[in-house]
Amino acid sequence: MRGRWVGLLAVLALIAAGCGSRLSEEEIQAAGGGVGGPASAGSQSSDVTADDGTIFGTLASPCGPGDASGATDMGVTDTEIRVVTIADPGNTAKPGLNQGVFDSMRAFEKWCNDQGGINGRTLVVEQRDSALFEYAAQVSYGCENALALVGGIGALDDLGAQAQVDCGLPNVPAAAVSPLQTGADFTYQPLPNPVNTYNVGPAKWVAERYPDAVKNAAALRSKLSVTESQSDRLIEAYEQVGFDFTYIEAAAIGETNWGPLVIAMKNQDVGYMTLTSSFEEIIPLQNELALQGFEPDVTELEANFYNAKYPQQAGAVADGTFVRLTAFPFEEADRNPATAEYLEALEAAVPGSEPELLGVQAFSAGLLWATAVNELGSNVTREGLIERLSAIHEWNGGGLHGTGDPGNNIPAPCFIVMRVEDSGFVREYPTEENDSDVYRDGNGFDCAEDNIVSLRRDYGVGAKARVSG
Repeated sequence: MRGRWVGLLAVLALIAAGCGSRLSEEEIQAAGGGVGGPASAGSQSSDVTADDGTIFGTLASPCGPGDASGATDMGVTDTEIRVVTIADPGNTAKPGLNQGVFDSMRAFEKWCNDQGGINGRTLVVEQRDSALFEYAAQVSYGCENALALVGGIGALDDLGAQAQVDCGLPNVPAAAVSPLQTGADFTYQPLPNPVNTYNVGPAKWVAERYPDAVKNAAALRSKLSVTESQSDRLIEAYEQVGFDFTYIEAAAIGETNWGPLVIAMKNQDVGYMTLTSSFEEIIPLQNELALQGFEPDVTELEANFYNAKYPQQAGAVADGTFVRLTAFPFEEADRNPATAEYLEALEAAVPGSEPELLGVQAFSAGLLWATAVNELGSNVTREGLIERLSAIHEWNGGGLHGTGDPGNNIPAPCFIVMRVEDSGFVREYPTEENDSDVYRDGNGFDCAEDNIVSLRRDYGVGAKARVSG
């Protein structure tokens, strides 16, 4: 059972990265495991132009040769710029946790240096393993040795959030996890995920397509603070667009007896079901649903279920399940230059590495950081970097994902719905054939501005710079 718990907690890294919550140290220790987590998809705020015309998707490359010089700040010399990437793959409970962000930052380092670095300075990415509980120590290392934190994710990033702010260290993570980090000063995410908003675009799409189902909705979640908080946010947001959650229930981690919950949903004739957990949990749940001959009209899941192992291991019981995305799907890389170029860069730097959604966000974080650094020319400083990052208000990583506002920590309103079919994922919405206007306007996404709603409950605040005097 312990191994199954560990697998669940690893996948919760994706949930936490998208919701601004976290698992407590006590819960991790008790479970015996670790935790990890546009307007137009072609627009960017930067006017950077690459001398040799190199682009990444729709973004002019921020990397290339130049004559930058001077030891202008921590981590910057005449010849190089040093940054730190933090992740948790070395933890003993779940080795390899979020290795994808390390792989993607290695890919970004190679991709950038192959073009000549940034204004001629070589990019040095130092990977620091926080192994879950050493995040604060790695932040301290970054404070003393690097220009910035770039492309990382710490499952327990609240442990170092205030220290990062106190030393004036810019952080451009693949994703922030805790409320302290998601709303922290000097933190700029390529896909902002503030805890006080939620993307209800998928909910509106479900409600319009299955209006009767959402009147009798079920929200299931694992008995963990991170999943319960995320589930509460989902419920609050979805209720704003017409959902009525008549059945809300938590299940034990590694639940082996889903029968009572399925019986309760069957007796109540639930029309919509979601599970805030991991694909390891949805598989036995869907097997039990099939065994009892009951299937809600709609099963819709969060982005962390976008994992090739889910449909492959679940088989036919998962067919028809909807999974929502905020990044362009890997299955359609031939239709999106940025996704294709990311996969090519990843394979070139780390042959055989499996692409991950957090890896996409890490690469986008590298691009975001480098775009700001490029604009500083020779005089690269933390203060200048923060100023430039604060001024970037449209960002999609060249088309890797929807357009958000990193400078103001405003999320992207964009989403795609995928459907499980024949042991894989296929696009359900928007499609060129059936939703041509939406598809065209969002470059493959639905990016309606009213997809984002505000939440009224208090889910936490970010670390702030201390006021002297």
